[in-house]
Amino acid sequence: MSRPGFSFLLCPDAELLRLRIEDLVQEHGADTTWVRRVYWADEGDLPGAFWQDMSIPDLMGTSRLVVIRRANAFLVDSWNKLSSTLASFNSQIWPIFCLEGGLDKKGNPKTPKTLTKQKYWAVAEKKGWVWSSPGLTRNTLPNFIADYARRNGKDIPIPVRQSLTQLLPLDAVGARNELDKLALAAGDSERITDEHLGIISSEADVDVFSFISMLFSGRSPEKVWKRVFDNRLVSSSDNILFSFLALLQREARILWEMSMGETPSTWVPRNMVGKKQTLARQLGPSRLASVWDLAFEAELGIKSGQRSPEQAFEALIGGLYAVFRDANPSRMR
Repeated sequence: MSRPGFSFLLCPDAELLRLRIEDLVQEHGADTTWVRRVYWADEGDLPGAFWQDMSIPDLMGTSRLVVIRRANAFLVDSWNKLSSTLASFNSQIWPIFCLEGGLDKKGNPKTPKTLTKQKYWAVAEKKGWVWSSPGLTRNTLPNFIADYARRNGKDIPIPVRQSLTQLLPLDAVGARNELDKLALAAGDSERITDEHLGIISSEADVDVFSFISMLFSGRSPEKVWKRVFDNRLVSSSDNILFSFLALLQREARILWEMSMGETPSTWVPRNMVGKKQTLARQLGPSRLASVWDLAFEAELGIKSGQRSPEQAFEALIGGLYAVFRDANPSRMR
């Protein structure tokens, strides 16, 4: 068996998951043409097609990569049902489970207890079929930058990498976009230098925090909409909107942790700690939890085709405005 029978990838960052899948295919299945099937475990009961893709080989011998996003949303029955499906190796079917349930108090990706009790989980751990990453942090950014340089044939000297670890946003899509800009600025040269760093956008985390602060302070949704468009956080590209939603959920998680008196699970600039603590206390954990629901609703609206990115973003702003108005009625106008 030249590849894992199945894989578990634990990480809250969707872009890092995508890159890891690319690496796995390159390492274990580069000589095979894979048909990719993607299912979302948080969209309710998985269809019969999912179970067929997991167990019935293609009659034409086509190899199939079955990617299950947000597998942390699986119910107990689904994890149990997988026991028979994963009991034997199928050369034509490679299941990859992406668990995106956030981090625990130690900063490690959460693993559902039901999953860890399954025999196939023990097999995966023993054989090294489990990959885990907390997402981008100031500590993991150097490896991300080095990996980008390797994939794109760029030379990024160590001093420049050290500077980048303090400048890049802590989401893989945003960080990759900034590195792409640096690569373009370098032109035909393979080397990225300190001279190129001036084109990096200001910290995306601050923009998203400002976005939440503006809504809470009573600015109208129209003004917030214009600010976000002016900062290019949203455009007609749904990929950019998904990146913004990921940043929004990350910011909500940081504020929620602060509101509960916990240490944030991701890095927060020192000059922003006090401001975020104040806003976190004002909003409270229940309202901050609503941010996730609204973000998921916006994402689902786009994926289902019910809304355009602009429509989804407009509905998101309206929902957030309503939530924060209840928290701060004296300032809403």
